[in-house]
Amino acid sequence: LKFCTACKLVKYCGVECQKNHRPEHKKACKKRAAELKSQCNNNNTTILIGNNNDGDSEEGMVDHESLARMLESGDISTDRILFTAPQQVTIQPGQDFQSAMNEAKLIADRRMVLQQAHLRFSCLARMSYNSGMDFERHYRDLYEDILKYHDIWFDKLFNVDNENPTHAEFTTGILGTLCTILRQRGDLEECTEVMKTYMAVLKRYQQMTEGCGVQAQIKCCEGLTFKANLIRCNLGVQIKDKEMAVRAFRDVVRYEKKEKAAGRYDVDEAPDMDGMCEMFFGHTDYDRVDDEEIYQVLSFMNESSNDGPQLKPRECGYWNCDNKEVMSGDFNLCSKCHTQPYCGRDCQVKDWKIHKLLCCGKNKTDIEDETLLMITNMMVKNHAATVDLRSAKKVTTLQKDAATAALLKRFMKLFTGEFSHFNSQGAVGDAGTDPAFSQALADFFAEQPGFETVWGELRVGYRASLELQREAASRSKTLTIDDEVIREKCVEMARYYTTTVGSLLTDGDSNKNLAMHQSLIDALVTQMKDFLMKHKEFDSYAGLQRLVKDPNYLASVVKVICDVYEVPDE
Repeated sequence: LKFCTACKLVKYCGVECQKNHRPEHKKACKKRAAELKSQCNNNNTTILIGNNNDGDSEEGMVDHESLARMLESGDISTDRILFTAPQQVTIQPGQDFQSAMNEAKLIADRRMVLQQAHLRFSCLARMSYNSGMDFERHYRDLYEDILKYHDIWFDKLFNVDNENPTHAEFTTGILGTLCTILRQRGDLEECTEVMKTYMAVLKRYQQMTEGCGVQAQIKCCEGLTFKANLIRCNLGVQIKDKEMAVRAFRDVVRYEKKEKAAGRYDVDEAPDMDGMCEMFFGHTDYDRVDDEEIYQVLSFMNESSNDGPQLKPRECGYWNCDNKEVMSGDFNLCSKCHTQPYCGRDCQVKDWKIHKLLCCGKNKTDIEDETLLMITNMMVKNHAATVDLRSAKKVTTLQKDAATAALLKRFMKLFTGEFSHFNSQGAVGDAGTDPAFSQALADFFAEQPGFETVWGELRVGYRASLELQREAASRSKTLTIDDEVIREKCVEMARYYTTTVGSLLTDGDSNKNLAMHQSLIDALVTQMKDFLMKHKEFDSYAGLQRLVKDPNYLASVVKVICDVYEVPDE
């Protein structure tokens, strides 16, 4: 069979069949040929990807592995990729020719949708500035197409008699990623719906690989089943479906044990639920543990790793824009640093004078770009709010943009010069409480258009006033560090101690261990506040980093743990 030379979509056994089909094919052929010509215009490098309905690459087409390398190296961009989905058609004696061609086109169109999603899933997700989470819209297109053309997908592409299981394999991986996106974002109801189709496709894939004798496919199917069980276990805990969570957990640890025994499981690279739960129960014979106890441990582990949605919608990088992504990957990233997201070109242009100061590693401080930019934006907004309260003339957006860019430059000088003691991720939070630093900010805003009148007056004696306030605060029975920050630190510590020493102190009694967790948090909060009041040198964000390494403080933590778990002092 040979392709139509114009559109590359249809194959013919000979010239006679091609001529007979020309009247029906002519319109679609011209349309596709025009699209190919437009896409190839001014560029001779065009990549054709796809495979036939047997899963084999066609001559002249590039496989996904080669394409990934070409994209990474910059040899080709994504707008030079053309998709093909050639479909072999067998027309039985007496069968209507047109109906056979229509059915073939429907199947080819379904495979084209899969190719679009799989390109993102298998190739673009490997690039350094992308992840598999960035292509939700394409994964949804595939999911919705399966719902719309359910019979074609399951009767033709996922047919158990089909010797080639790659369509089911690719779809299983993509739908699993879509479920992960929805689950991590907190869209649990929608995730539960997608899960139904996900498990149906996985079941077909399992049926297609049973007894196939191809070890690579069997291992791949086992791996995808393991990942599906991980997702079901986490989802079951989040929607409080104990049966789903525990059943999936038992399947997960069974697979992990088998792979560990064979020396194929890397606990540094893959989840280790078997090892994590062993810390609670003191053994890995989970058949001895009832479902309720397992579910309680799973719930604790989920709460420990999830303080809200894990996957939050990205916000536009321009400070004066409140747009957020509707779906993961909707916003484009800066083409230079591949980190800053924008909702559109207008916002990127407006933000460039600010972003160019940080783009591609230009930040010379030891403070993360995101933190430095957040502090800069917050300071501009706060100082502008003071102007708005004290003056009838408001600070304009253009003036705020100019002040933001200028302050970002000034911060880089201050944090690498006079105020280098704040030049770290942990210490930068203390800068706002330093009168000298606040005076430097007041002097800066006294020079900025729109801010100069109000802050020109406020800067006089500003440092002296702040020093008096600071001295009064040091004599008071209050802490500089917020209660919320103290509690977050104690929650983090309590989680660590509950999952380590707690199991030992309760002899593997997970119910008793988890019951004491909240008491441990409350005791640690009280103890940390008392210690900070007696040792004011730690009462700062930088001091809090030193506190958790202080021998005297750690000794007091040990005493708290012993009191909570009722361990004798000796």
